[in-house]
Amino acid sequence: MNGSDEPAAALQTGGGPPGALSFYYGHPDPDAFPLAELQEAVEITLQHHIPASLVYGPEQGPPLLLNILCRKLLRDEGLRVSTEQLFITAGASQGLDLICRLWARPGDVVLLEAPSYHEAIAVLRDYPVRLVAVPLDDEGIMVETLAGKLRQLRTEDTDVAFLYTIPTFQNPSGVTMTAERRHALAALARDEKLWIVEDDVYRDLCYEGTVPPSLFELTGRQGVLRLGSFSKTLAPGLRLGWVLAEQGAVTRLANSGLRQSAGGANPFTAYVVAEFCRAGHLEPHVARLVARYHTRRDAMLDALAATMPSGVTWTRPRGGFFVWLTLPEPLTAREVLAAAQVRGITFPTGEPFFAEGGAEGGGERHIRLPFSYVSPADIARGMDILGQAIRAPS
Repeated sequence: MNGSDEPAAALQTGGGPPGALSFYYGHPDPDAFPLAELQEAVEITLQHHIPASLVYGPEQGPPLLLNILCRKLLRDEGLRVSTEQLFITAGASQGLDLICRLWARPGDVVLLEAPSYHEAIAVLRDYPVRLVAVPLDDEGIMVETLAGKLRQLRTEDTDVAFLYTIPTFQNPSGVTMTAERRHALAALARDEKLWIVEDDVYRDLCYEGTVPPSLFELTGRQGVLRLGSFSKTLAPGLRLGWVLAEQGAVTRLANSGLRQSAGGANPFTAYVVAEFCRAGHLEPHVARLVARYHTRRDAMLDALAATMPSGVTWTRPRGGFFVWLTLPEPLTAREVLAAAQVRGITFPTGEPFFAEGGAEGGGERHIRLPFSYVSPADIARGMDILGQAIRAPS
C-alpha cells in the first residue's frame, strides 16, 4: 500500500538526530521523477481536458484512465479485464480505507501478515476491528496457519471481514509469495468465502525472475480487491491508485457516500497520468526505475555480506524497496539503533510492523532497510556503520 511512509516530522530527520544518514524512507527516489514528461502531460490536459479534469469527475474515475489501465494489465500480465472492474482512488491508502469502511463491521476480524506494512496497520486501527496476525516465511503467508486461525475464529462465532496481504515484494520483509502458496491461499479463500485485499503496489519493480500470477487472477477474479498505485512508479504526490475487483465490488465502491459526495478521485491528476501513459512514457520510465533500484538492491546485499557479523540474517528481495534484517539473540534492534545513531545512521526497528507483539515475533530483533531512497555509496557507508553498531552496541 502507498501513502506517506513516515510522518511529516520524520521526513526532516528520518526519526534520528539531525544530519543522520536515514534508512527510514520507503519512498521512491525523487531524482527519478519524470518531470519533463509529466509537464508535457499537464500541458496536454490543460489544452484538451477542460473542464472535464477540473470538475467533479465520474465516481469510478475517468474512462480514459480506466481504459489505459485495462491495456496495461493486458500488456504486463496477460490479464484481460473490463473498465467495470476498475475503480480509481487517491492512492492505494484511500483504497484500503474505503474497503475498511464498506467491508468491515464493528467487532469483525481483519487478518494480516506478521510482519506487515505499518501504515496499513494504522489505517486498520482507525476502525473498530480486531487485528489477527498470521506469520509469513520466505515463501509468503503460512496458509496452513491461516486455515487454523479461521477454524478457531469460527468456533468463536467471529466474523472475518477480509485478509490484507502484500504478496509481491512485501513491505517490510521483501518476501514474494510463491506460486504454490498463492494457489493454496486462493483455494482456501474460495472454500472459506474469505475476501482478500491484495496490496500489489510493487509488482512493476521486479529485478530478477518473474512475478507469480496475482491472487485476483488465481481466485477466478472473485472475492479479491487488488490495490495498485502510481506512487512507486511515478510520484507519490500524484495521489493516484486503483482497485481491481469484480464488477459488483466496484459498484459498491463507486456508490459509497464518499464518492457520491465528492465525485471521482483526483480528476486532474487522473487525466495527467492518462496522457503520460498514452504518450508511451510509462514503460521506458519503469524500465529506468528497475535498473536504478536493481543497482541499489545489489549494493545493499553486497554491503550486508561484507559487513555483517556472524548470526545476522537478511532477506534477498527480488523486487520492491526493502531488505528485512534479523539480529541474533540476545541483541535487540532498539539497542543497535541507539548505537547506530551515535555513529550517524538511523532506521526503523521492527515493532511497528507487527499488529500483534509477543514472543512469536514482535519485531524486537528486526530492522527494515529500504534501499530505494539511498545512493549506492551511502548504502555502503550505512551498512558499514550498522555492522559496527551490531558488533559493539554499548
